[in-house]
Amino acid sequence: MWRRIRNIIRAFLGLFIRMAEDPKLMLEQYIDDVRAKIPALRATAANVIATELKLKAQLEELEQQVGDLHRQIIAAVKLGPEYENEAKMLIAAKATAEQSLVETREQSESAKAASEQARKALEDARLEVERRVREARALISQQDMIAMQEELAGLMASFEVGDQSDVLQRARDRIRDRAAQAQARVELATKDVDAKLRDIRRATAQIGVEEQLREYKRQLGMVPEEPVEKTMQPARQPETQ
Repeated sequence: MWRRIRNIIRAFLGLFIRMAEDPKLMLEQYIDDVRAKIPALRATAANVIATELKLKAQLEELEQQVGDLHRQIIAAVKLGPEYENEAKMLIAAKATAEQSLVETREQSESAKAASEQARKALEDARLEVERRVREARALISQQDMIAMQEELAGLMASFEVGDQSDVLQRARDRIRDRAAQAQARVELATKDVDAKLRDIRRATAQIGVEEQLREYKRQLGMVPEEPVEKTMQPARQPETQ
């Protein structure tokens, strides 16, 4: 029982190893692995592009804020000395916003460059994946062709060795032997029937000869007349006119 289970497990492991070493399966797994990289690259590129868009929105907001502060400062100054403190506060806020604007603009430019690189990297990766998939498909087709050629070569080799032809020849000889035996039995049966028919004809002819001989003897008076069997019926009266 355990030996049988061990043999089954060994056969299964052998089949698994052969399947793992199958070039076609290896190439198909390679195609799946290559294609699996695209979603990760796409997610990374999406994050980079999202950062660029976020910084661009912040940049536009800061530019709007600096413009609004500039106009508010002008309005406060125009209102006279009693609004100088408010003007100073607006000037300080404007300076802070301008500093943030400079930093955000630098970050936005860097993010834009990174976004362009991410887009290009994603496109390059897509093209590379398509190229590798085409190569893998070509190799799979070549592997299938080789497998068919090997199978065909094996079949032709079996014909050359004579395994299948021997089977056909043995079957042909066996059929011929059975046909010959059947024909022989038919001939023997026919001869036996013919012999019986000849015996019947011979017996029939012999009976005819005996009857003719007895008739000749009777005509020559060499044999007594056979008595006529008497019946109990009265003689028939002749009809009168």
